Amino acid sequence: MNDLDFAVKFPFTEQAKDIIKELGVELNEMTVSKAVERIKSCLGGNGKKSIALHESEKIQEIASYAAARILLGYMQNRYLTNKFAVAESKIMASLLDKQEEINGLEEFFKIKKIEEENKIYLSLPSFLKFAPKSIEYKIINRQLKKGKVLINHREEIRIIEEAIRKYLEKIPRVTNPSQSIKNAETELKELLPKIEPQKMSLQPGDNPPCIEKIMERLVKHENLSHQERFFLGTYLVNRGMKLEKIVSLYENLPDFDERITTYQIEHIIKRGYVAPSCSKILSYGLCCADCRIGNPLNWRSKSPSKAEGPLNWKSRKQDKKESGDNE
Repeated sequence: MNDLDFAVKFPFTEQAKDIIKELGVELNEMTVSKAVERIKSCLGGNGKKSIALHESEKIQEIASYAAARILLGYMQNRYLTNKFAVAESKIMASLLDKQEEINGLEEFFKIKKIEEENKIYLSLPSFLKFAPKSIEYKIINRQLKKGKVLINHREEIRIIEEAIRKYLEKIPRVTNPSQSIKNAETELKELLPKIEPQKMSLQPGDNPPCIEKIMERLVKHENLSHQERFFLGTYLVNRGMKLEKIVSLYENLPDFDERITTYQIEHIIKRGYVAPSCSKILSYGLCCADCRIGNPLNWRSKSPSKAEGPLNWKSRKQDKKESGDNE
């Protein structure tokens, strides 16, 4: 495995750090400029794959990642960091095309893999640590064998992607950067969305705890699982919130895509989905209180006059579709 080629694909690894150290690569205006462009492409939700061909270009590519980390460490902005982590992890996972690279990253993250009879297993601790927060990765839905979890190749790549994302989200604070980093901060600040908490106009107490917990994470620019996004969408639609306003809330997500989000919310509206029942929310792992209301839509606000849209909490007919049940 060529260390330089591996490092340019996965610039967070020890190979990349060693190359930067051995060559004495320094931070300069060009490197910082490339770092800014790297972060900007992540803000668009579709970071760019490296197309570096020559050795000097590859080294500059690795350096731009290092500079981006310094810049994000200085800014300490959760939105930017999460956007960067999500986009970069997707790119890096898409570049995993060799088994030795997969093995190298699993060794880096200490993911314990066992291969038996042409099947791939992960140790239970490794699986629990890095598996995405999606219903299909819940242990209850997995095949276990003596403390090992059976996975396929696609899931192996997805788990590595999640390990990369979690690693990239942890950026140490930088307190005294160069002037070029400070200038770059000013440039990036202009691209940040102007968060207005009052935009939601859903006050504390207006919603069940499970919804409030998800909305708190949304405002903090934290990534949400597919179940959380769909659950929140069905809830807000049934609360009477308009399509445009729901989409504007989802702008806080690190991997926000206006076209996809609009399509998904329109799909909820067209299919007449109702928020899933409390028992289903419990199975998703999203229940966080013992409300005993059967369905989040049965929650009665303490301050109905402040809630967004009509508060029609009459019981829904059972033949109405719960989100995703008949998909």
